[in-house]
Amino acid sequence: MPFASRELEAYRRDERLGHKLLTPEERLRLIKPYLPSPPSRSRSRSRTESNASKTRDEQKTRLGVRRFLRRQYHVLVFALIHIFFSLYIRFRQAYHAVANRIHLVYYHHHRTPELIRRDVKGLRRLPKHLSVILTLEDQRRSGAGLERLINEVTDVAAWCASAGIPQLSIYEKTGILKGYLKETHQAIVQEMNSYFGPNYPSVSLSAPHIPPVESSVLPNGTDLHGSGSGSGSSDEDEEPRKHISIVLISAEDGRDSMVDLTKTLAEMSQRKKLNTADITPELVDAELSESVMSEPDLLILFGPHVELAGYPPWQIRLTEIFHVRDNQGVGYQVFYRGLRNYAGAQMRKGSDPEKGYEVHGNMIVFRCPIVRSGTAALNRAAFSKTVGIAAAALRDNKLISKYRRPLEAGREILYADRISPVCLHPDKTLADQGLKCLLLNPSVKPEAPETWGPVLKDGVEKQELTVIPYGLQLDYTYWTYRDIMTSILPEELHDEIPAGFNIAGHVAHLNLRENYLPYKYLAAEIILDKNPQIKTVINKVDNVGSESEFRTFQYEVLAGPNDLNVQVSESDCIFEFDYSKVYWNSKLESEHRRLVNMFQPGEVVVDVMAGIGPFAVPAGKKRVFVWANDKNPESVKCLEVAIKKNKVSQLTPPPPLYSLTPTHNSPTRYHPSSAPSAKTATPSSTKPPTRFWQPPKTASAPSSPPGNRPRVPIPPTVSHFVMNLPASAIWFLSSYRGLYAGREALFAPHTATRLPMVHVHCFAVKATDETPARDICEMITAELGFAVRPAGAAAAGSQGAREGEEEEEGVVKVHCVRDVAPAKSMYCASFRLPREVAFAARG
Repeated sequence: MPFASRELEAYRRDERLGHKLLTPEERLRLIKPYLPSPPSRSRSRSRTESNASKTRDEQKTRLGVRRFLRRQYHVLVFALIHIFFSLYIRFRQAYHAVANRIHLVYYHHHRTPELIRRDVKGLRRLPKHLSVILTLEDQRRSGAGLERLINEVTDVAAWCASAGIPQLSIYEKTGILKGYLKETHQAIVQEMNSYFGPNYPSVSLSAPHIPPVESSVLPNGTDLHGSGSGSGSSDEDEEPRKHISIVLISAEDGRDSMVDLTKTLAEMSQRKKLNTADITPELVDAELSESVMSEPDLLILFGPHVELAGYPPWQIRLTEIFHVRDNQGVGYQVFYRGLRNYAGAQMRKGSDPEKGYEVHGNMIVFRCPIVRSGTAALNRAAFSKTVGIAAAALRDNKLISKYRRPLEAGREILYADRISPVCLHPDKTLADQGLKCLLLNPSVKPEAPETWGPVLKDGVEKQELTVIPYGLQLDYTYWTYRDIMTSILPEELHDEIPAGFNIAGHVAHLNLRENYLPYKYLAAEIILDKNPQIKTVINKVDNVGSESEFRTFQYEVLAGPNDLNVQVSESDCIFEFDYSKVYWNSKLESEHRRLVNMFQPGEVVVDVMAGIGPFAVPAGKKRVFVWANDKNPESVKCLEVAIKKNKVSQLTPPPPLYSLTPTHNSPTRYHPSSAPSAKTATPSSTKPPTRFWQPPKTASAPSSPPGNRPRVPIPPTVSHFVMNLPASAIWFLSSYRGLYAGREALFAPHTATRLPMVHVHCFAVKATDETPARDICEMITAELGFAVRPAGAAAAGSQGAREGEEEEEGVVKVHCVRDVAPAKSMYCASFRLPREVAFAARG
């Protein structure tokens, strides 16, 4: 109800005067009629109960579902999404782990190159340049993380070499491996040796702006195409030898290199040394390829997801990138799946098969004409072709040096194997006058000046040269053996082209597999053409030792005369023999040298299965007394010739102090006690005998005064026994029982002389663990009747390997000589003859 006008006016006047006009009672009486009436007791009780009920409901819903859904709904949704996504990730990881394990088991390489080649044999193509990304685990640049990283590098390098991939680049972000270049190279070589044996591929390891580390020449000096010298027959099929180049790169070789190149190009442009129009992607690519590396064909990531980690971006513009989801660690199954993925990928890079050449970095590789003539006669004229390129015709030959170096710096001159960039002018009249020209890169077109670099443009403006068309003639003499064989053979036979043949003197020895036999005569004819030192080419038609106890083999002549009387040189010694009547293998040259280096001048060595003398004759030149024996009469005859030819049969001033007595024993078992050293000693003797070997007098050589005549004492004991007959030598070890029975006084502790070392060759399973050494020791134990163990194996009460342990009695040092088959290797077991065996009573 509104106030009355008079009452309202009085109340407002009192308010304006600060409530001084009316007393409190008057103000209360004035507004009381207008105040609401007070609530009743029942109404108050109802309101109180309603508030209590509301409070109880709130307390009930505080822990209830509705309140949780109203206030925590987003948490529930997030939790459900997280649970489902986690389950998906776990199932996916489990699925990929099982799939990776299946691939790992099914495609396990067993550290055998033949199995890896079998895996990649059916692939349509392989990358010529493979790159991988590896990660340093502990980031401490030392310790277990670095060791694991180097092991991963060696594994990938061995897989690439086995698969036939010639170039490998390894990216590791920190670049720690660059500081351990030699150690990494040594580890790679050791890994190659475990895969391939002594004839492992040569390895070149480099890094940007760091000198490369090169491996030594192959053991027998033979190159990949058989153009080396010296080789012989082999026990099994031999693997083609390869070369692999490895580049180590890091994050600093990526964007930093591009920034440095940008600064360099900008400075050259500011100084007018380079036109801005000449800065092209091709120039940048050439500079980065030279300073860092060329672009890889395939990049494999071994991590669980794609992470380039600063990989050089320019080098992977057209690279195929592969990774396996949820993968952990470097594994062969990822490597193989990457190769398989690359083989099936479609490459749309605008390649032109009609241009007749390929670009490998700065090198131009011309393609050999395809001549699928089957097994018909070799048509050498079909391998001729003319490649149209450009040439810089110089006004005067004195200008060659002026322009050649700038054109080389600008990558405009022709870089190709076996082709000189300086040649006669194509015009016969000008050529008769002696004028020459410089061959240019195929990217330079004579009719397109926009393809000319600043050097060419400047020379043309000065009229010192002209850019002219040039027809480069390439004929049969230019192409290599592999080029021609690739041209002739169908594509399915390109993986294992028979290129690693052996050479013994003037004879090339092939060991062709069945699918290459239809092309054997063509291959032999090409080998003769490309290797002038070779006169005869033969092919082995059976396994060594399958039909002859003298380890000779049946052969067929594919080209040249049937003349196998050869002369070879090894360890500065000349050997002459009939290749068809004796066993010879130049691949064992490193083994021959290894054992001969153990012999000391004045020692006595017994070569039990000497052959034609690859151990005996070089040892004789080292002033070692050698008694040699062989069952093959032809080998003994060749050994006698080698003794005379190498002048090791008598002492001549200046000496070698040497005596060599070959003997031909026909018994099936050779007894070491027939060694002359055992005969010259007496059981009671504790000093070297007083016998001296003196050279015979000859009519041409004046006799020396008695006091000046060289006198060489023959030791009473043998220092080394060599038993080089891998197929059966170990069976003869039982003959050593009782060798020095009753002659204990000749050896320690009575004298300083130790019992002889025995070096026995044998075959065993190919493996990298202790299995071969353990198997060989078991065979030796069975023959000697005395328990022996491998060097490094812990003996009872010992703490493992000790320094000089292989010199102890009962300890065998097993050395892997070479691989002879995918699952078989040749070994040399060296041990000191145990006292219990040497002094045992003879039965």
